[in-house]
Amino acid sequence: MTIKDIAKECGCGVGTVSRVLNNHPDVSEETRKKVMAVVDKHGFVLNRNASQLKSQDNKTIVILVKGTSSPLLNEMLGVILKRMETLPYNASVVILDEYDNEAQEAIRVYYEQKPQGMVFLGGNPDKYSDDFAKIVIPSVLISNEAASPDGSSAQGYGLLSSVSIDNVKASEYAAEYLIKKGHTKIGVIGGDLNSSEISKKRYQGFLNAIEKHGLEFDEKQSYEVSKYSFKSGETAARALLERNPTLTAFFTMSDAMAIGACRALGDMGFSVPRQFSVIGFDGLPYADFYFPRITTIRQPATKLADDGLTILLNSLERNAGTKHKLVPFDFIEGESVREL
Repeated sequence: MTIKDIAKECGCGVGTVSRVLNNHPDVSEETRKKVMAVVDKHGFVLNRNASQLKSQDNKTIVILVKGTSSPLLNEMLGVILKRMETLPYNASVVILDEYDNEAQEAIRVYYEQKPQGMVFLGGNPDKYSDDFAKIVIPSVLISNEAASPDGSSAQGYGLLSSVSIDNVKASEYAAEYLIKKGHTKIGVIGGDLNSSEISKKRYQGFLNAIEKHGLEFDEKQSYEVSKYSFKSGETAARALLERNPTLTAFFTMSDAMAIGACRALGDMGFSVPRQFSVIGFDGLPYADFYFPRITTIRQPATKLADDGLTILLNSLERNAGTKHKLVPFDFIEGESVREL
């Protein structure tokens, strides 16, 4: 019996089970009871001696994944783990909730495991800059920028490098595409703007396009908060349409949200794109096989993951210092948007 087996049986994430077993306070009492019921059922005992041995292994790279519902982050995790099979490092994966402070979790993990480096898949360096400054080992953030406008390390980020697309420009491009197709009543399905920098950047890109074309946007009426998941996108689309039935298009911040929105619209008796247009973000492979094929911004997941790991390895093995890299995005014209 392993922690993964416990997580599977009780329907929780591996990170949640780990927090319960280590008496971490950031777990609901209901979840704690559910996990401990499975633990007691199988007589599971956490091998703390093994954990201590692992913490002494200075050839470990910790990978912190921000959120369990993002297919893009999961795809990049797979790329990194596959490449690390050929490297002289052990991988330690920590799964976090979308609303966790990943820098604080990284500090806790550092003192428990003493890794040589860290990879952040998703994260909010601006929001948690004080905590990121306390991380004393080379680290890389993949999918979000951690640099000043001139490309240098932003103050307070310490040893944190980054690799990502330009989320603001990519979102502006997608929003402009909708506008040029004649859509002026656009609803936005996006992350929590108070906790997600990625969401804020993608929203800013959307607003840039709105302002550029002299349009108005009522955030209270036309923005719905969603997790980066199918189910949450479905729920958000229903809520938006109920609140603002004048919409003709949905700008979503992930392909999962877009597909969830399409599912909701179909279940409500509407046709995409004949009655509503939907645009996504990420360009994941399954978006090509959904019907209608999702129009989206494609992030090069493999390149992001490879470049991020290379930057970290250069820091660890060649003292290369921090580096901040923007990689190009692609626009994929699918079948989910029509011209009015």
